[in-house]
Amino acid sequence: MRRWVRSYAGLYIPHRAVCRGHQSPWRFFADVFLKRPPVALVLGPRGGGKSYLSALETHLTSRFDPEHGTRLLGGSLAQSQQAHEALADLARNDPVLEKLTESRALYTNGSEVRVLAASPTSVRGPHVPSLKLDEVDEIDPDTRDAALGMCMNRGSATASVLMTSTWHRVDGPMSKLIERARAGEFPFYSFCIFEVLQRCPEERSGPNLEKCPECPLVSWCHEDRDDDPLHRPKAKRASGHYGIDSLIQKARVVSRRTFEADYLCRGPKADGLWFGEFDPVANVCTSAEFDPNWPVHLAVDSGVYTGAVFFQIVPKPTPTGMVDEVHVFAEYLQDNTPAEHDARAILEVARRHCNGRIAFASTDPAGNSKTAVGPTVLGEYARGGLNNLQFWPSGASVTDGLALVESFLRPADGGTRLLVHPRCEDTIRAFQNYRRAKRAGQWTDQPEDPQHPHEDLIDALRGGLRLRYPEGRCPPPTMNRVPARNVF
Repeated sequence: MRRWVRSYAGLYIPHRAVCRGHQSPWRFFADVFLKRPPVALVLGPRGGGKSYLSALETHLTSRFDPEHGTRLLGGSLAQSQQAHEALADLARNDPVLEKLTESRALYTNGSEVRVLAASPTSVRGPHVPSLKLDEVDEIDPDTRDAALGMCMNRGSATASVLMTSTWHRVDGPMSKLIERARAGEFPFYSFCIFEVLQRCPEERSGPNLEKCPECPLVSWCHEDRDDDPLHRPKAKRASGHYGIDSLIQKARVVSRRTFEADYLCRGPKADGLWFGEFDPVANVCTSAEFDPNWPVHLAVDSGVYTGAVFFQIVPKPTPTGMVDEVHVFAEYLQDNTPAEHDARAILEVARRHCNGRIAFASTDPAGNSKTAVGPTVLGEYARGGLNNLQFWPSGASVTDGLALVESFLRPADGGTRLLVHPRCEDTIRAFQNYRRAKRAGQWTDQPEDPQHPHEDLIDALRGGLRLRYPEGRCPPPTMNRVPARNVF
């Protein structure tokens, strides 16, 4: 089939992945064409050919399956038409194509392809067996869900939805779709620009790769070399269409954040994120699990949401001495529930994940203020069994507390001193989405307010750490301290 596609369309589709965890473009194309999964999601780079391959699959299905209906929907009408133009490029000289307009392709066997505008009214047309959603990260979820209702079995043709996109919106539609796909809801294919890159010639790299350090792509290209039996860089294993010079030009003119999101498909790192260096690979690890050898800290933030984090401070040896690591191993997040109920639920989390052991429990000083009905939040916590809560230092600024969190997240000496257990999904999302405030078009050193529910977990963590490190992370004093009133 791959040889036939190359002969028919003059198109070579790379069939080997070169990056760890990726699939080849051929893999997604062949699976969608031959197996027709009910839903499939494809994450690919800009210029990587995902829309073109979707158009090729659409054309071949329409060509060989009489009276087959397909609808193309993009994040905008221009994107929908771009996918249609790719179809036109493939089908223009094929005798099975009867009519081609800007929004429609009609085949001699009765098959039809139509372009839809990204609007609620355009996606409520007749039922068809094939639906292609291009740049789904830009399609409003309500419009997307309405479009899915158009796709259904027709005759012998089974319903199949293909969603393709880059991924550059934090907590946007693509983020949620990838979560669902990774949970096993539908097949997920991902490839980056290295899967479709032209092979690097020897005159560029040198016979023994001695010229590689001069290349702006070297840090990414030389990753995962141990995965190859010959320890070749990625560009030496690639066999695609995307020019190396074009990719180098992109690396020189766009930010690292944009390059890694749009071309390496490593997910969005949006402007204005407070914890832009949070890495879901380096900072999320099962080694953050509860360790009975160390005390448990519980920090609770009350408000619209009640957020609580359980963490431990674990000393670790380094060449320059012992350093503290923060291990977040459990969390609690709930909105619009009574404080007494929250207290009981938090204690249940403690029972499940640390045998009910809590050495230090703390909360916001505002928890001692009276509510509209009289009792304090602190009093309600006590009614639920959560007693002896200490207050976070009241004189510390929010930014100082966030700086303390950052000092663990990515210290200047490299590595990380903050680990989050994978089950703490809300805390992970909080790190990935907590944002700075924007004033007069400029990002400030103050957090955006409000930003529930992310702030409720970040505030709990910074408060709990501030109680443990009231003066920041500094060497312990060499002399004992006494209150000033005992001296003067």
